[in-house]
Amino acid sequence: MSTRHLDALFNPKSIVILGASERSLNLGGIVLRNLLSSEYPGQLLVVNPNEYDNVHGIRCVKKVTKMPFTPDLAIVCTPPESVPRAIKKLGQMGVKTAMILTGGLSRTHSKSGRPLMYSVRDAAKASGIRILGPNTIGIMAPRNKVNATYLHMGALPGKIAFIGQSGTIASAVIDWAFSRGVGFSHFLTLGDSMDIDPDDLIDYLAQDRHTKAILLHIEMVPNPSRFISAVRAASRGKLVIGIKSGRVPESQWEPMPLADGITNGDAVFDALFRRAGILRVNGADEMFDALETLTRMKPVKKDTLAIMSNGLGPNVLAVDRLANLGGELAELSEKTIDAIAELMPPYWTRKNPIDLNYDASPETYSTVMDILAKDPNVSNVLVMYAPSLTEDSLQIADSVITKAKRARLNIFTCWLGQSTILDAREAFFEAGIPTFFSPEKAVKAFMHVVNHQRSQRLLKETPSSYSDYALDRAGARNIVHNAIRSGRNHLSNEEARQLIADYGVPTVETWYCDDIEEVVEIFKEVGGPINVTLLHEKSSHPFMEEKTGRGRYKTTIRRLNEEDTIISSCEELFVQYKEHFPNSGFLGYSVHRSHQHIGGLGFSLGITRDPKLGPLVVCGAAGASVNVMSDRRVALPPLNMVLAKDLLTQTYMYQLLKEYSYRPAQDIRAVCETLITLSQIVVDIPEIKGLEILPLLFNKGGVVAVDVAIDLGIPAKLSIQPYPAELTEWITLPKSKRRVEIRPIRGEDEPAHIEFHLKQSPESIRFRFFHYRKSFSHEELVQMVQIDYDREMVFVATVPKEEGAGNETLGTVRVWTDADNLQCEFAVMVSDELKGERLGFTLMNKMIEYCKSRGTVEMIGSVLPDNKPMLSLAEKLGFESKWDPEEEVMALRLPLNVPKDEWQKEQLK
Repeated sequence: MSTRHLDALFNPKSIVILGASERSLNLGGIVLRNLLSSEYPGQLLVVNPNEYDNVHGIRCVKKVTKMPFTPDLAIVCTPPESVPRAIKKLGQMGVKTAMILTGGLSRTHSKSGRPLMYSVRDAAKASGIRILGPNTIGIMAPRNKVNATYLHMGALPGKIAFIGQSGTIASAVIDWAFSRGVGFSHFLTLGDSMDIDPDDLIDYLAQDRHTKAILLHIEMVPNPSRFISAVRAASRGKLVIGIKSGRVPESQWEPMPLADGITNGDAVFDALFRRAGILRVNGADEMFDALETLTRMKPVKKDTLAIMSNGLGPNVLAVDRLANLGGELAELSEKTIDAIAELMPPYWTRKNPIDLNYDASPETYSTVMDILAKDPNVSNVLVMYAPSLTEDSLQIADSVITKAKRARLNIFTCWLGQSTILDAREAFFEAGIPTFFSPEKAVKAFMHVVNHQRSQRLLKETPSSYSDYALDRAGARNIVHNAIRSGRNHLSNEEARQLIADYGVPTVETWYCDDIEEVVEIFKEVGGPINVTLLHEKSSHPFMEEKTGRGRYKTTIRRLNEEDTIISSCEELFVQYKEHFPNSGFLGYSVHRSHQHIGGLGFSLGITRDPKLGPLVVCGAAGASVNVMSDRRVALPPLNMVLAKDLLTQTYMYQLLKEYSYRPAQDIRAVCETLITLSQIVVDIPEIKGLEILPLLFNKGGVVAVDVAIDLGIPAKLSIQPYPAELTEWITLPKSKRRVEIRPIRGEDEPAHIEFHLKQSPESIRFRFFHYRKSFSHEELVQMVQIDYDREMVFVATVPKEEGAGNETLGTVRVWTDADNLQCEFAVMVSDELKGERLGFTLMNKMIEYCKSRGTVEMIGSVLPDNKPMLSLAEKLGFESKWDPEEEVMALRLPLNVPKDEWQKEQLK
């Protein structure tokens, strides 16, 4: 990922257009006219091999080599076969960025038979020039007066950035946005994303103070790990809304293969968007509804909704949509109901939604809103109105606007109709109150707010502590490595069962038999009833029900209690096995006691591997219902208790478990702990390609795995970097001889972090944060402890508390690294009680070595001039220090690695 030269793309001081002419349909000419119309203030130049002195009044030269200056940005609109040479020449001339508007480079081939796009990529790589496209519409940056596109109209200036995939969709979005008065800070499409990817642009926009929201329209994610990291960083401070097109194989240019066990590939993108903090919408209309609500509405304190209208019909439509989307109505207090009842006819329903009657006046609307504002159960109100003969819609709108400005409530509106209510809608728009054309749209937009805040809470939630009790990770790894050494791509049933048992997942006690006689002997020893399963080579692979329709024949016969029945059942299993799997080697039988469990509920849990996103954790219903109910949900590992609970609650089985379990809280936690364990398994053993527990049942002690299958493959990297436990080390403090653990920070460290800051002196707090802080909010602490290990690193020095559970934090050092891995900025703080223990030096030294190993070029920091201890420490560590008169701090700099490229040297100047 890199933001290298992107400022030259969005804020170019000079632009050259290759291929522009004055022909009416000439692509370059259209772009030039748009630049002139936008009153672009920088230098413009045209390159065209024809004998033109100028094009639309702009100077024209015949060749790139004849350019009188080196432009920041080149816009290439020439035929496909000329583009590779043009990029090569532009790079040699020192041009930093180029946009290729020419299409068809992926389908036009050179003489060697290779698509021209690869020749362009090679030419760009040789000089380091950044490429947007090919097949992009170009870019708009209205604040900088840049409209370098071929679109039919320009964008209004605003605080929203749009990153699109399709030029046609982008054209419609611009038109749509203009009609709603929506403006943009940046607007572009990616085209074929040969070089500049969505994550590059998101990193750039995340740092842009003029951008408050980012709209994404994407068809694919080239690098999921980088994309998630970039969006997670951006979504902490900006609203990110995403549309994913190509959701089904029929709409994909090249249908993506599905991971084993996944029947709906779009569910994988749901998981990606949820984990990244993107609010997903289904279309441009919904996107702008969500944007209007999220940017105009106050933060939602409660997830419930009160609804009021001058008629029952709109209320019913709104409630139906709310229930369909998983929302809830606010429960009005008796005091509120009695107060509203005094205004209503005797037959009023006395409940939410509130029917104000067809003749409701502006005073009625105003009074009811006053009453609702006093109800602590009410936080959000949808106010609706349908045109009537008795009242004026604008007067009612004015009464709502007046109350909305002073009320603590979140108020949004729906004025139904068209011709007679346009003035009212315009009044709401001018007042900054979200307004919608239909009850369904209004409720959907409200639920966008609710879901977005839930998603943000998920990103910021401090996970519950989860201990990995008595795990035999070494034993589990040995099982896998032995299988790989023997040339197998899967584990046997017995090996798979042992592996999850080594990780603490309870399994059904199982006996393995080579033939029917051994099954009978086990029955005599164990007593009945028993379950018997026939094992063969193909049954050792996970997710076989989806691949083979295994539910159409028996693989297990249950509750056998007589010797003759056992023999005949084994024979029946063998006949069916030979019929359905004649080429799959026979492996014998497995036997276990018939297992009693609650309500017939069985979960299917496991691990699968997506071709792009890598390992996924899956959860849903066991058996044939997986396909019928579409109840398999997915999440990206690693998981903690909060994320595991979020995955579980998406399934239908979660509702059944809550309804039928005798101990719902304990059983829900047990399933979540199993999901976390599976997540840890794939972190520890990346060779596991697929794992399925089918089914996971319940007994008095909790969950128990009945059958397990595991596939193996080449090691796979997770899309989200797991906790880097390998960076943990122990040291001994020189004076007190205390043993201290130094490790990367975890979300569970929030309580210890609070105590650590409370114990610090005012001076230490001022040195660290440049001003005195008495306390920190939960959100601020989450930012400190819930980090993206791809972008940040925090090492904490910690010891067990002398009294009570938990740990005590003694010191911390953190770095923030830019998207280009050029600079990292450090901050360090050590407990006031540990002076002379060299803990600050140890923490800083560990961080310096870590950043060097990642290839970061230099470390920087800012220190108050009276912070003598830190300045002394920096000198010992080799930092250069220089007074910064603008910021009034000492600027520290420490080279870590030698810059590899010229652009790195230039950017570090």
